[in-house]
Amino acid sequence: MNYELVTVIKPNNPIWAKQKERLKHSDGQVLSISPSPCFNRLKQIEGIKGINLLDNITKRAHIPNQFLFFNQIPTVTGSEIYMNTDRSISIISEGEEIGSVITYAGTRRHVKEVRYINPDQSLDFIEEYSDDGSLYSNIFYYNNKVQEIDFLNTQKFPVVSYYFYENVITLIAVKNPITLEVEHKYNNLNQFVSDQLAKLVTEHDQISISFLGIELMALEHTQSTNTLYLEESPLNEAGEIKGNLLSILTNQVQFVHKVVVNEANYAILKSKNVPLDKVVINNG
Repeated sequence: MNYELVTVIKPNNPIWAKQKERLKHSDGQVLSISPSPCFNRLKQIEGIKGINLLDNITKRAHIPNQFLFFNQIPTVTGSEIYMNTDRSISIISEGEEIGSVITYAGTRRHVKEVRYINPDQSLDFIEEYSDDGSLYSNIFYYNNKVQEIDFLNTQKFPVVSYYFYENVITLIAVKNPITLEVEHKYNNLNQFVSDQLAKLVTEHDQISISFLGIELMALEHTQSTNTLYLEESPLNEAGEIKGNLLSILTNQVQFVHKVVVNEANYAILKSKNVPLDKVVINNG
């Protein structure tokens, strides 16, 4: 299978437009590695097939053409859902606002998230909903700092949990989606994504990336054939070859096998006297 690996689908992004064109040409699939509650709706809009890593782990079921309307949310007994004059939506309990409802843009008030606040107005927790109206995640806060994010399966049980300290992920736990027993633990996001991606793809797959961030690190343990399409300048602000790109070209990073560039970027690389064994000029 040919995959275009992304964090999330970004409609109207010029680099995504090139990735989508390659997908259609190769009959491939997008492979999204970051949380994306609206992943299935975006696939439908963009006319592509694909897999989201979190959805694959939690084994979430998606129900087409279903949504949650803002006045149908499950909330505190006896509370009222009130639309304000500015079109914002409040949850009122015993005369006090205890939360608010955020809806998906471009929809008729389909729920995206419900935000609950403490009496001191600090954020308590957020219920995040997917594009089919099912509960996607619970995000818990203390002193307005995120403490934990639980990604849920269809039965609303947490399967993947991110734990934070001072806004930094310090632990990720992955449970068996059936038994709910913890099967894997990771110290950071790169460990989690690279290990889980390696479990998903095989040596027979081809993966393309267009960025040198988490998308690159995600490939570390894969056995697939991996290609970087260099869409941005190969130089950093100091005018030197970007560190991760140089590591690929010098084969310190061995899990990227080919770098596709345009003629202008090829000339830049050649002028820097870096190894060009992996470099291919894209004449398309």
